[in-house]
Amino acid sequence: MKHTLLANGRRIAYRLDGPEKGLPLVLLHGFCEDASLWDGLLPHLGSLPVLRVDLPGFGASDLPANAGMDVYADAVCSVLNDLSVEKCVLVGHSMGGYTALEFGEKYPERLSGLGLFHSHPFEDSPERREARQRSIDLIRSGRRDLYLTQFFPGLFAETFAQNNPQLIRDLTEKAKRAPAEGIVYGLEGMMERKNHEQTLRDAACPVLFVLGETDALVPPEQGLKAAAWPNIADVHLLSGVGHMAMFESVEKSAEIVRRFWEFCAVQ
Repeated sequence: MKHTLLANGRRIAYRLDGPEKGLPLVLLHGFCEDASLWDGLLPHLGSLPVLRVDLPGFGASDLPANAGMDVYADAVCSVLNDLSVEKCVLVGHSMGGYTALEFGEKYPERLSGLGLFHSHPFEDSPERREARQRSIDLIRSGRRDLYLTQFFPGLFAETFAQNNPQLIRDLTEKAKRAPAEGIVYGLEGMMERKNHEQTLRDAACPVLFVLGETDALVPPEQGLKAAAWPNIADVHLLSGVGHMAMFESVEKSAEIVRRFWEFCAVQ
């Protein structure tokens, strides 16, 4: 694990696998996750240069100064600058996808490809904002561990969750290492994020959509609607998969991401 320093002195952790030169595939984790989320895909990605970032407040990265997808996007940009990377293929899972969209709005010239992995460009509905506020209240009342125990099972297709209880326990225990305030910052950032329809319509690079047929958090209809906006869209709807295709469909997920990177690399 390596680190770069932001202008405010806070550390951002990242991992670089594969060759140090070439167009990097940058993978961003989602809410209450860290860079290790993508471990299972690495053996299937061949010799791609893969850069994984711990977003502020998660993994080995310091807490952000304040909440916001722009804060996360700036942290990613700082890592790229630290490595002298001019362009990348950026793929984000869930909240990482919201970060990738914010990055795409702020730094479009840095993208050779943009991937939304179980993510979408829409802002929170009023009902979703209320649910996130209830989660914040629960965490701030000292019940972070209870929140996380309830959180992870619903990310997977029901049958997969029933057959893989140890995986869910492992993800839950790892998430408990995150400071409560980092989790709250993530919830607040998602509550306040903007609509990125125009970001997708303006995208000069190809855009990837990986959707789960049974995803309860990001219904596939949202991704299919958004996929009509970019000039070049690569859309995959995975049968029987919930919100976590990197576990539920490892080899297929890796193949999709790898082929997307190969397509973007020759554009």
